[in-house]
Amino acid sequence: MALVYYFAGILSLSVSNENNIVTIVIFAAEGFALAAVLLFGRSIWPGIFIGQFLLALNQDISLLPSLGIAMVNTLEALLAWKIFRYFGFNKDLKSAKDLFGLFFMIAFFLQPFSAFFGTLILYSASIVDSHEYLNTLFSWWFGNTLGQMLWTPMLLLLYANRRNLHIFEFLLTGFFFILLAYLIFMVLPVSNLSIIILITLPLSIYIAIKKGLLCASVMIGILSLVSIYATYRNVGIFSSMSMMDNIINLNFYILSHILIVLGVGALYTEAKEAKEALKKLNLSLESEIKTQVETLNRQNILMIQQAKLASMGEMLGMIAHQWRQPLNRINSNIAVLNSVIEEKDFDNPMLKKKLENIKTQTRFMSDTIEDFSSFFHPDKKAKYFQPYILVQKALTLIDIKNQQVSARLQGDTDIKVLSYKNEYLQVILSILHNAIENFAVTHTTDPLLDIVLKEDDTHTILSIQDNGGGIRHEKIETIFDPFVTTNQSGKNSGLGLYMAKLLIEESMHGTLDVSNRNGGACFTITLPKGGSYA
Repeated sequence: MALVYYFAGILSLSVSNENNIVTIVIFAAEGFALAAVLLFGRSIWPGIFIGQFLLALNQDISLLPSLGIAMVNTLEALLAWKIFRYFGFNKDLKSAKDLFGLFFMIAFFLQPFSAFFGTLILYSASIVDSHEYLNTLFSWWFGNTLGQMLWTPMLLLLYANRRNLHIFEFLLTGFFFILLAYLIFMVLPVSNLSIIILITLPLSIYIAIKKGLLCASVMIGILSLVSIYATYRNVGIFSSMSMMDNIINLNFYILSHILIVLGVGALYTEAKEAKEALKKLNLSLESEIKTQVETLNRQNILMIQQAKLASMGEMLGMIAHQWRQPLNRINSNIAVLNSVIEEKDFDNPMLKKKLENIKTQTRFMSDTIEDFSSFFHPDKKAKYFQPYILVQKALTLIDIKNQQVSARLQGDTDIKVLSYKNEYLQVILSILHNAIENFAVTHTTDPLLDIVLKEDDTHTILSIQDNGGGIRHEKIETIFDPFVTTNQSGKNSGLGLYMAKLLIEESMHGTLDVSNRNGGACFTITLPKGGSYA
């Protein structure tokens, strides 16, 4: 840091009209020092102190004033580090707030502090006369301000983008600006400052918009270096007037490019990022809305289906009420006939068997209507139940024997699960019904349902395997979608398995999967043993 500060200061002072410690020309050493302290922290201060101290001694300033100036510039750097952190500015200059905050800090805090105390030291040491005091104060403030505004943003942006530089494109653009600056300031006989500004300012703004702030800041640096060199060589537009007028025009030219180009670039970049962020937010919101709509649609379908089931349950309840008295009369008549047979000592095995069969069938009819009536009322509260017994009930409800289908049920009857009993029964019935219909469509020989119930530490697993040939490959991926059916007869709506998956996954917090194996389709219902209900 000491070497960089010292040699940057020597170069800056060498192009000044007076080779002393204060110059109105851009003082680059201050820009490097400010960038270093913002990037690497306050621990960099010894390098700044040593560099400034050696620079002051090199300009034939005595020991004590040199120490004083070095101390002032070091305190200025530490003040910059403190202010930057206090206001929460980002050293990567990611927003217009960071850039303009940096410029405001330089012009109205750092350089007034440095210029006031530095000039005061020079005046106290009789290096500056009283009639030169204000001119020296202004030159210190203006030269250092331009040095920091020009070089500090460039160095900060270079460091922030060091891993994302497109070197070839960067060098090509830089070469173009070097050539342009050389032609304008050292070759072409352009004597009107407005014309030069009209040429370089729009180009610099274009670079800031298209290539970014880093590229724009480097291009401004190139224009500044070439124009300063041309002025030093006493050629070009900034050599046609008095030395002070030339330097003022030069500084105005550079300052206008720094403020306008970097300001426009920062605002454009921020607006572009805000637009992209808004676009991403809109896409995210659209996706979220779509997801929520789909969820609401699924819930609506589930609620409608459950409402239909509840209505059907009420209707079956009324039917059960109407059937109960005739069934009771039939059972009463059977009891009377049995009494008469016993009293008359009428021994007819066939008659007794038929009466017993009638009694069994009426009991079955009564139990069946009760089962279906309760089944069509969706559970409101999760309860513990035994899946094994529920599967047996499902097989009874669909009258598996009269369907000429064999069923083999394996598992532990003591397995329990906390969930919705009737909804679980509905899912089993839907799967069994689909399998039986598939047997009829495929004309399966010796149709078999192989049902296995098992459990692990956390889940209860019920698999229902048939031997009906399985589900076609093009159908298996969409088998749970609404209005998709494997039944070619057109009798099914395609909502049964869709509702089954909704019930298992949305209401019961489990999973329902299907796969082809062992010559048929296997549906697997997995539920958490303890449930997951509030």
